[in-house]
Amino acid sequence: MDKVRTYETAIVLKPDLDDEKREEILERIKSVITDNDGEITNIDEWGNRQLAYEIEDYRAGDYTFIEFDSSSEILEQLEHNYRILGEIIRSLIIRKEV
Repeated sequence: MDKVRTYETAIVLKPDLDDEKREEILERIKSVITDNDGEITNIDEWGNRQLAYEIEDYRAGDYTFIEFDSSSEILEQLEHNYRILGEIIRSLIIRKEV
């Protein structure tokens, strides 16, 4: 197993999702992290914010930031989920320096 590092992922969801669908997607992302021995350390939900430019005909997006500790093996699974979930219009994962 790789060394455990601190990561942060930013997820921008379509702004017109109902609360139930939004929670379902976030729970899926959180379970990908925890099911692979990752530990979520912080979740920061910003809600709907204006986008700098239009993405897929949307002028706003629902922002959520999740900080977690895990090995790098989890990153590929997160990226895969981001690609297949049509409700995510943008995502980013960064390794945080501690």
